[in-house]
Amino acid sequence: MNIKEIADIIGGKLRDAEGKEFNEIKDFETSYHHVNNKDTAYISPNSTTWSKELGRNKNADEGNDLIDRNNENIGLIITEYYINDLKYKIPQIIIKDSVKALKTLAIHIRNQYQNPIIAITGSIGKSSTRMLISSLLKDYKVLENRGNNNVRGSIYALMLKLITNPDFAVFEMSMNAINYRENTSQIVKPDITILTGIGAAHYSTFDSIQQIAELKARIFSGLNHDGFAIINNDTMHSDYLKNHASKYTQNILAYSLSNEQNSDIKIKKIEYHKGFIELSIFNDNKIEKYHLNTLSEGMVLNALAAILTLKSLKIPIVKKYFKAFKTFPKVLNMKQIETDNHDLTLIDDTHNASLPSMINAIKAFNSQAKFFSGNKVIALGKINDLGNKSKEIHLELLDVLKDSQADYILCLDDDLRPVVNKLQNKHVTWYPNKELLTFDLKLLCNEDALVLLKSSSGGTEFPSIARKLPNILKRSRIPNDIKNHFEETTNLGHSYLVIDNKTNEVIEEHNINNSMTIEGLGPLIYYLNAIDKNLVNTKIIMHEWPTNNEKYYKGKEINLYYLLEAMSFSPHPSLTYELSDYLFQNSLNRKLYIKHCINTMSLSTTICTNLTGRFRIKERQSFTVSDLFSIYRKYKEALFKFNNEFIIGTKARSGLIRGEDNTIIFTSYNNLDELRRKVINK
Repeated sequence: MNIKEIADIIGGKLRDAEGKEFNEIKDFETSYHHVNNKDTAYISPNSTTWSKELGRNKNADEGNDLIDRNNENIGLIITEYYINDLKYKIPQIIIKDSVKALKTLAIHIRNQYQNPIIAITGSIGKSSTRMLISSLLKDYKVLENRGNNNVRGSIYALMLKLITNPDFAVFEMSMNAINYRENTSQIVKPDITILTGIGAAHYSTFDSIQQIAELKARIFSGLNHDGFAIINNDTMHSDYLKNHASKYTQNILAYSLSNEQNSDIKIKKIEYHKGFIELSIFNDNKIEKYHLNTLSEGMVLNALAAILTLKSLKIPIVKKYFKAFKTFPKVLNMKQIETDNHDLTLIDDTHNASLPSMINAIKAFNSQAKFFSGNKVIALGKINDLGNKSKEIHLELLDVLKDSQADYILCLDDDLRPVVNKLQNKHVTWYPNKELLTFDLKLLCNEDALVLLKSSSGGTEFPSIARKLPNILKRSRIPNDIKNHFEETTNLGHSYLVIDNKTNEVIEEHNINNSMTIEGLGPLIYYLNAIDKNLVNTKIIMHEWPTNNEKYYKGKEINLYYLLEAMSFSPHPSLTYELSDYLFQNSLNRKLYIKHCINTMSLSTTICTNLTGRFRIKERQSFTVSDLFSIYRKYKEALFKFNNEFIIGTKARSGLIRGEDNTIIFTSYNNLDELRRKVINK
């Protein structure tokens, strides 16, 4: 196309083009940093227009501002505002609406293009399927999405690049590109459409999975009667998808991991090996074998979609391209980690997550577990963007986690806490922050361990664990023969400070940088609340609590001071329940007070995960000697109202012991007499 033709198509005013009207334009860019020659036209995004029409960030840079005024290597600029300070006379087309111009030009170019277009959507696997198809077509010139750009504006920009006349174009389309505002499939007009699956992704926008299926199915409306609709038969609402596709085409192909009669590709065998899968299928009464560098059933499904695509195009499959293909680096990527003491394997799948992809990752982990002799660990962050359906959707992980091959399951984020509470017969733990989870994970990564890391890429801090863990492990000096990581935490967490009672100065310290516990500060926090309220002694009749016994039972008469004194020496959990119930109107008030203490005294966010503070495998908590020192400085006298010791914990003891001249503050000790002697001897 020449510059004048482009101006005529989009209806713009041509400036600075004298003698250049018939210069050829062979490519288009909407991202300035990709413009590098005079054959390329730059369509300059206007912030206001693109924000209004395409949902682009309102704070994004103006396209005109990104242009290097000294750059001569631009063939054409299409812009809403004339740029008058360019060093070189570069042709400009001034238009009223840059998005309208972009779309108009994209449609015009698409209508001239004659080669096959493949369009892909789905809640899971669309990027991997697109990349695999492009890889299998590597003997041809293939146009595909740049990176993971699959929204409406990116589809317009990709359509412009059809001017380069590729042999094939593979368009990955998100819901943004086929939603009710505009269905770009109808202007892309694909020859083949693939729907990889329906699941609870971006559920915050929808009332049901059926609505997601209805929206995804809009991709079929771009097909003509001779086009192909390729559909995952194993996905939710597959019958609806096939019925909807039949409105637009007579060629509907289905694929499945099972050999159902209505599947158009038959599997003979799926063999799981260490680090790869061998897929055998029937083709014209022959058996074809494919080596897949994947651990994933989901990737097997994507491979079936790719095979059907090439068969629809009547292009032979080159097996070595299958074997050479690798997907995104954070999609079930196996990493071999070497430490000073041992080797282990991480499976990083923190690229993104939906419910199907999380289930797929856990199944992939299971397929590899038998190849490893060390700990088998699944560590999960949440699935993002599920709105008020989040708890409900995450609970659907229960069955797959129950049946998993994991020895340990570690979970971050509030959305996964109900899963941890309901999951039975598994060593499963919920963590209040990423640092504590990372610490325990480090202890569990023993010789020949297998660790799955899975979460969404956004809305959770979990991906930073995956990012940092390899280097943490490489620097680690953790022994390889740990039998119980909670006991090891206690051993590593021995620490103390000796404080001068008069000056509050630290006169001796030990191991404070590694200070840690496996129990919480609940009893001490509630004691502080009572002190803050300056409560008088009063009679209390105990309630029914899950930990009641013959000594502490419903109806037992005690008093408030009895409860407060009990808090100062590893109280029975029923007494802690009772004090909390007496002090706080409800759990929200209790949590707000804990948050207040954390903020005002700069305490660790992990100090109080469960109500009683006692050790529980399912609820990880921890505090440090520095936390206790912060409390000591504010509540020095009140802490010792009932006796000269305030002791916390039953698995290991932490707390404060006051001597005449000095006070020792400590974590994770069993021999209190040793600590008492230190204060007395001082």
